[in-house]
This record gives sequence, structure tokens and C-alpha cells, in this order.
Amino acid sequence: MTNRQCEDCPVKELQTIHRLIEERAFAKLPEEVREPLLEAKKQMRLALRGFIGHVLEEKKSGHKKQPVKSRHIGLE
Repeated sequence: MTNRQCEDCPVKELQTIHRLIEERAFAKLPEEVREPLLEAKKQMRLALRGFIGHVLEEKKSGHKKQPVKSRHIGLE
């Protein structure tokens, strides 16, 4: 579901509330703690996205039938 489709649904409201609470919580933290927490959040999001992508790739059966061919890109 994209944000455009989710104008009146409760998920959009929950996302807004979550973002506001997160901003307030980070504003109360000292500066030396904020940066590492934001970096850890970013790394967790990337790791989770990679894990989910890995799990979903294993379930696709058509992917093995048509492997991705590498292409040579020439520079002029």
C-alpha cells in the first residue's frame, strides 16, 4: 500500500504518531547518543530489508529458470 492510497486509513495515522514520538524522544537525548542510535536504526533497517529479500528470493521458483545475465558496459 502506498502513501497515496492510504489517506484515510489508520496505518497512516499510526505512522505519523510514531514519527512524532520518535522525533520528541530523539530531541531529549544528548547529541553524542543521537548519532549512534540513528546509525543503528539505519543498519537494522538495511539488515532486515536484506533478510526479507533473501527469504523472498528463495521462494521464487521462476528466478532459477531465467538467471540474470551480466552485461558489459563500454565507456566512450
